[in-house]
Formats: sequence, C-alpha cells, structure tokens
Amino acid sequence: MNLSIPAQRITSLAVPALVAAVALVGAGELVAAQNMKVVWAIVAAAGGLLLLYASGNPRLFCLWALMVVIPLDASKRLGAVVAKMGGENSFRFELCDIFILGLLAYQLRDVWTLRRPGLRIPRITWFYVIILVYCSWAVFFGTYRTTAAHEMFRMMKLAVLFIVVANELTTLPRIVHAAVALLAGVFLQEMVGFVQFAKQGSLGLTFLGETGSGTLDQLAADSLNDAKVFRVGALLLHPNIYGAFLACMLPFAAGLFLVDRRVWYRVFYLLVLLGGMANLVMSQSRSGWLSCAVALAVLGALMARRDRVKRRIVRPAIAAAVLTLGVLLAFAGPIATRLLDSNPIAIDGRIEYARTAWGMIRAKPIFGWGLNSYVFEAPAFTRWGARGAKEFYEKSKNWLPPVHNIYLLWWSELGVIGLLMHLTLIGWMIRTAVRNLRVESDMLFAINIACIVGIVALLIDGMLSFTLRINSVLRDVWVMAALIYAVRYWRLANPSEPLPT
Repeated sequence: MNLSIPAQRITSLAVPALVAAVALVGAGELVAAQNMKVVWAIVAAAGGLLLLYASGNPRLFCLWALMVVIPLDASKRLGAVVAKMGGENSFRFELCDIFILGLLAYQLRDVWTLRRPGLRIPRITWFYVIILVYCSWAVFFGTYRTTAAHEMFRMMKLAVLFIVVANELTTLPRIVHAAVALLAGVFLQEMVGFVQFAKQGSLGLTFLGETGSGTLDQLAADSLNDAKVFRVGALLLHPNIYGAFLACMLPFAAGLFLVDRRVWYRVFYLLVLLGGMANLVMSQSRSGWLSCAVALAVLGALMARRDRVKRRIVRPAIAAAVLTLGVLLAFAGPIATRLLDSNPIAIDGRIEYARTAWGMIRAKPIFGWGLNSYVFEAPAFTRWGARGAKEFYEKSKNWLPPVHNIYLLWWSELGVIGLLMHLTLIGWMIRTAVRNLRVESDMLFAINIACIVGIVALLIDGMLSFTLRINSVLRDVWVMAALIYAVRYWRLANPSEPLPT
C-alpha cells in the first residue's frame, strides 16, 4: 500500500491545518487574554492565513498585504522603549515585516534555483549605506547611543524594504498591482476615518496606530479659537501625519484614474480620490491641504507633458475636478473656519521650536548633536534653559516636542553634512523619476509621476512637520522609491524614443 501523499495535496492541506492550529491555540488565549491585543492578533493571524489560502497565489498575496499594511503601526517592541518624539523609540518587529520576509524568501528561492541571476541593488542603495555609516558615529561615540541605535535599526529595515520591493516589481503587471494595492490601503484608512468622524471619537485601535483619545481631546481644544473640532487621524498616529499621508497618496488615485481605461478600476480610483479629499478636510491639517494642492497641480502639469495622454485625460480630469470641487464645497464651512479662526498656538509653538533648533545648529553646525538625540539636547537651548524646560514639561506631563521642520531636525542632529546627504538622496530619487518620464507605458508613466509628486508633497509638508521621521511615512517614501526604480528597470528593458522637451 502506497501511503505517500502528493506534494500538491500537502500544500492544499497546509493552510487549513495552520488555521486549525491557530484556532485551537487561540481558543485558550481568548479566554485567558487580559487585553484585546492578543484577541486581535489571533483573529488577524487566522484571517491572514485564510486569505493566503484563498488567494491561490501566496507571493502576490504577500505583495498586496505588504502594500495594504504599510501605513499601520502594529508592531512588537523589543527591549526598552524610550519615551520621546522625533525619531524611533525602540527596536521593533512590525506587521509589514512578515510580508517583506515572505517576498524575500521567494526571491532568494529564485536565485537559488537559478530562475534569476541575483538580486538587483540600485546604486542609490550604496549612497544610503554611506549615510548609515555617517550616522553610526552616534551609536558608538554619542551620548545617547541606545536611541541612536533605534533609529539606525529602522533605517536598515527601510533599506531592506526598498531592495525587496524593487526586486519584486519586475513586470508591468506587478508594478500596477503594487500601485493599486497601495490605494487599497489608502481606501481602508479612509473607511476608518469616516467611522471616526461619525463617532466623533477614537475606535480603540491605538495598537494599529490610531490617535490616542488624550491627543484627540487636546487637538479638539487647541485647533480653533472659540470652538472644539474633532480631527480625523485614521490609523496614522496623528491627524497631521494622516494629512501628509493623503497628500502623498492621492496623486496615485488621480493619476491612475486618468490613464486606466478599465471601468471598475476607474470607479475605485475615483472613490479613493473623493474619500481621500473628504478625509483630508476632516483631518483639519492645513499643511496636508497645502501639500495636496501643490502635488495635484504638479501631477496635472506633468501628465499633460505627453500628448497622447493629454488628449485622453481631458474628460476624466474635468469629471474628477468637478466631483472634487463638490466635496470641497460640501466642507466649505469647516475649511473656512480652520483657515480663518485657527488657534495661533500651533504657529507660535512651531516658531519657538525653530528658535530652539537654530540655537542647536549654531552650536554644532557641521556634524550636529547625533542621530535621534534632538529632544535630549534641545532643553538647554529653550528660553527656559535645561532645568526650566525639564520642570515645565514634567509639570505638564508631556514630552519636549521636536522641531516641526524636518530640515532643521536633520541639521540639528546630523549637521550640515547629514542634511545635504538626505537632500541629495531625495534629489537622486526625483532625478531618476524625471528620467523615467520617457517610459513607453502610460500606466507606468502615471505611476512614476505619482511617485514624483508624492515625494514633493512630503518635502513641502516637511517644512511644517517631522513626518519624514514617522515609520508609516518613511515606508511610503521607500516604496515610492522602489516603484521609481522598478519603472526605470522596465524602461531600460523596453526602450522607447525620448519625448520632446
């Protein structure tokens, strides 16, 4: 009697068996759990395994799942947590890491079985390694070595994310899959935002990245002069971060809506765009509004660069503009109130933080104070002095906020050398994307432009915030960089005549 089981049969049984195992273990944990994190972790694990099984394509599922969960803050912290803002505060294993490792395993298998000659390492990666080496002095010789190590660990994980995604997107369909999956993640955030707005409160999902109730209450009281206003933050930690995220991602919806001819896809892109506009207004983030307006204007200008696209997008662009204007008119009251009756405390605070940062820069302009050390070094440069600042923030039960300007933050910590390195890195990404404007595929043309304007939106927002030190936003930047390089590789493999300039 042959008792062997065919390999395909083993594969078909593996996922149901894993789900059953998770269910058995989870049954006891659900009873014993003292907090909802365990419950949700078990439910998410079982649901993920079922979706993996139902997809029929585990590799593509990992790509989609990675793009969808990129904005989430769900993670397991390892070791001590340093209570601070303005940079990473712990070592952590994040939900998205599961899918990064899954894709990496597939890629290494392809290399091992000679299905591909090796992993592609874009040249920009080596420049990023130079930045890592430069920043590492704070880990070995700085005053605050642990918190510098936290930031270094995050930076290395971002490099892995970039390399894995850039190597996964080897075909035009895969690149489009990644862009649509990103928008699926945006749509999920928008649905959470609508529920938050309807409830006018937190949903209790702080473990996924939702803004805490205390912060929401403080924002509600401080945003306007004579009234309270609820600000939507979805699962992006803070309404201002959510505003920056939407300003960065909505150009993807607008660009694909203009070039994709598939009806139901267009409906989806339009829903994401309109829902995002409504959520952007509900976030009450003025920097997000400004960044998004500039990004969409640049998107339109770049899309019109290609004649055949320009001829095709007139009607869709008019339709999208009319519907978007309708959304903005529906929220005209809240927009006007936010612009005309805002509490000046936010602007006053940003000015004060900038004054402190300039004091730090003047003291150490070349090499800075060390990676991720801003909030520890800043008190001595406040108007209260080191002791006074410490007493003030202890009394208010709050942390010293970092400067709300990413360029001053980089300069303060890393000196002018580190600032120029970061600007060069971003400029390199944009330069590569500009060269990609000659790509033959209109879909890739739109995705590439969306990446350009998404990065531009974050650069504008960076003048008023430190969102480029937030995990979810940083992951989006490096996914956009991976898309840019995937388009570059596709363009080089499928050359076309340069477009007239």
